[in-house]
Amino acid sequence: MAKKKTVNPIPLWLAIVLAFILVLAIGVFMTYLFTSFGSGEGESEVSLTQSFGDESSDAPSQIIVVKEKMSDAEVGDAVVFGSYEQNGSTEDGAETLEWIVLEKQDDKLLLISRYCIDTLPYNNERASADWATSSLNAFLNGEFYDNAFSEDEKASVKEGENGLVTILSAEEAARYYEYDSWRAGAATEYAVSKGARVEEESCWWWLRDAGSVDSSAAYVHFNGSVQTKGFAVDYDAVAVRPVIWVSADAETETEHTSSLVPDASDVESGSDSSEDVSSEASN
Repeated sequence: MAKKKTVNPIPLWLAIVLAFILVLAIGVFMTYLFTSFGSGEGESEVSLTQSFGDESSDAPSQIIVVKEKMSDAEVGDAVVFGSYEQNGSTEDGAETLEWIVLEKQDDKLLLISRYCIDTLPYNNERASADWATSSLNAFLNGEFYDNAFSEDEKASVKEGENGLVTILSAEEAARYYEYDSWRAGAATEYAVSKGARVEEESCWWWLRDAGSVDSSAAYVHFNGSVQTKGFAVDYDAVAVRPVIWVSADAETETEHTSSLVPDASDVESGSDSSEDVSSEASN
């Protein structure tokens, strides 16, 4: 009579290890399934780490308060400082620049232009270029700085790590704005006349970092997502949003003309106020 084969049970420790591996695999799969990727262009977004204007709602307010005094402005408020051609007509002179406060310290404020005000390549030649050697950096700290600010205003602009005038890095763009929609930038008529590509009232705008593809630079997409793969540095349809540090004692314009007039729901006065892409870098 044949002997019955006995099946040895799985040791308890091995069963526990297998169960742990199974749970870990399911967790990794679910994380992959629900992770947000770029805007359909195969590019990843930078993680968002800080709320802009201390808003936590899924539908944050877009109300912009224009402050008359720089010292009274808080994060998310607007101020007017300097001037630049914005409405596309040079006959009436430059229009005053509107800025949004990104950060406030005791004696200075970090400002980003409310609108994308010009359209320029990150670098004039398609070659590896960092911010320090880029033609855009040279323009912002040369021609733009010289013409956009009066001598008194220049005295109020403070030197930062990346010069007197810079643009946001990918990390800063993610840190200062919690929501992609807040990061989306509208272009002035002048920027559009210079070739800014606009979709649903928003445009691309450059970031300071080199892209992950050779001879490219990071940028913000129409929808506000941070794109780190980048466009070719000599691509001429990406707009520019300058960033400056300004003294809290700086004088602001009490009367100004906006290049873009938002809906009434988009702007209100404070208590003290006056009122198919072929040039993308290839893998």
